[in-house]
Amino acid sequence: MDQNLLRIIVLGGGILMGISLMGCATEGLLPTGSDSSSEQASPKHAPSFTQFSDIPVPPAATMDMDRSLLLGASEEWTGRLVYSSSNSTAQIFDLYKAEMPKFGWQEMTVIRGQRTVMTFQRGARVATIEVSPRTLQGTEVFVTVSPNAAAIMRNAK
Repeated sequence: MDQNLLRIIVLGGGILMGISLMGCATEGLLPTGSDSSSEQASPKHAPSFTQFSDIPVPPAATMDMDRSLLLGASEEWTGRLVYSSSNSTAQIFDLYKAEMPKFGWQEMTVIRGQRTVMTFQRGARVATIEVSPRTLQGTEVFVTVSPNAAAIMRNAK
């Protein structure tokens, strides 16, 4: 038998064996801490934006629970909300520029660029909104709300 033909047969057999073994490896494909029976018994519910009554969130936004860190609720929450949206960065910018004042927030600074950063103040709280384009389509938005130490100190005097 020709050596080149033998190499092709051995290589082809190795590739087929590798493909068939990959089909058997399903352990790492399920989310951590879940099994297929519990997933079918109780479907996951998408996180809700209803707890944020003091900031606008575009329709059909998808919250990233792995990167969000939220403490409190209603108009007293603090932390970081991360979500993605199919809207463009310009549309998200326009949303926050127009809607934040309607929620009682006063614009402090705006930096526009590849990553847009907007800062607003409302009472003793500061909101920083970072908007950047996603790789394929839409935007990724980070909303960070925290106490404003200077405003808290002024109110304490």
